[in-house]
Amino acid sequence: MLQDHELISLFCQVDDFMNDWQEKEKQNLLPSQTQTKRGPNCSLSYSEIMSILILFQMIGYRNFKLFYTGFLLRYWREYFPNAPSYNRFVELMPRAIMPLTIFCSLNSGKRSGIYYIDSSCLPVCHIKRSKRHRTFDELAKYGKTSVGWFFGLKLHLIINDIGELIAFKITQGNRHDVKVAADMLTHLKGLAFGDKGYIGKKIFDTLLQNGLKLITRKRKTMKKTEPLSSYEKQLLNQRGLIETVFDCLKHKYHIWHTRHRSIANAMTHLVAGLTAYIIEPLKICAIKRIETQETVLAIAN
Repeated sequence: MLQDHELISLFCQVDDFMNDWQEKEKQNLLPSQTQTKRGPNCSLSYSEIMSILILFQMIGYRNFKLFYTGFLLRYWREYFPNAPSYNRFVELMPRAIMPLTIFCSLNSGKRSGIYYIDSSCLPVCHIKRSKRHRTFDELAKYGKTSVGWFFGLKLHLIINDIGELIAFKITQGNRHDVKVAADMLTHLKGLAFGDKGYIGKKIFDTLLQNGLKLITRKRKTMKKTEPLSSYEKQLLNQRGLIETVFDCLKHKYHIWHTRHRSIANAMTHLVAGLTAYIIEPLKICAIKRIETQETVLAIAN
C-alpha cells in the first residue's frame, strides 16, 4: 500500500511534467479567434486523471470500479476533492492517453548500450469467440506465438540491462516482430538481444551500419557465421530478463484483460501500467549476474 508521502511525490512528478508540457503546447498552438469556451470546465486536472490511473496500477487492484468507488473516494477523498462520479471519470480517461504516452517517452530508461527486445500477445478474447467479438473487431488480428494462436494485439518492448523500459509499441497481432524491431532499434547503439523471431540478414546489416549489433540464437539450418564472444554469449543467456518484465507487467500491473468495452480506455489502462513500471521498475541486472558467474568460475579453477 502506498503511503501518503509517496502519493504526493507521484502527483508532484506528474504535475511538473504537465506544467512543462502545457506551456510548450501553448507556444506551438495557433492563436484562436474566439476566447470563449462552451460548457463547464473539467473538475479534474490532467495531472489528477493521470495520477489516479497510475495509482490504480501501482496499488494492484484488479477492478477499477472497486478501486475508484471503494478506495479512492473513501480514503483519498481529501487528495482528490473534486473527483467526479465513476461514470464521469470513465468518460474522462481517454484524455490522459496522450500525456501518459509522452511521459513514458521522456522518462524512459538509461541508454546503457545493452538492450533486450521481445513481444507478447494481448488477446482481446478467447480465440473460439473471435468471430463474434465486437469491441476490437476492426483492430484485432490473428497472430501466433510459441504457445499457439491468439486473436488480439501485440506489445513490443525494449529494456536495458537493468530492466528499465526503453521503448514500447502496440501493433496488431499479425505484425511480424522483425518489421517492428527495425523502427524501434534504429536510434540505439551497442548490443541488442532477441529471440529467433528477430533473425533477418536485412535488419542485421541495417542496424549494424547504424552502430547496433542484433544478436539472436541460430537455427539449425542456418549457415555458420562469425562466432559470438564469451561476453556476448553470457548476455544472450540473460535474455530471460525481458520475460520477467512482461510477467511483472501482466501480473502486478494488470496491463491487459479480455473484458474491455472501449478501445480508448483499454489503451489508456495499458499505457498507465507501463508508466507505473517506469516509475517503479524491477531491480534486476544482467551484468551483475555475469560478474557473479565469472567469479564462481574463477574460484572453481
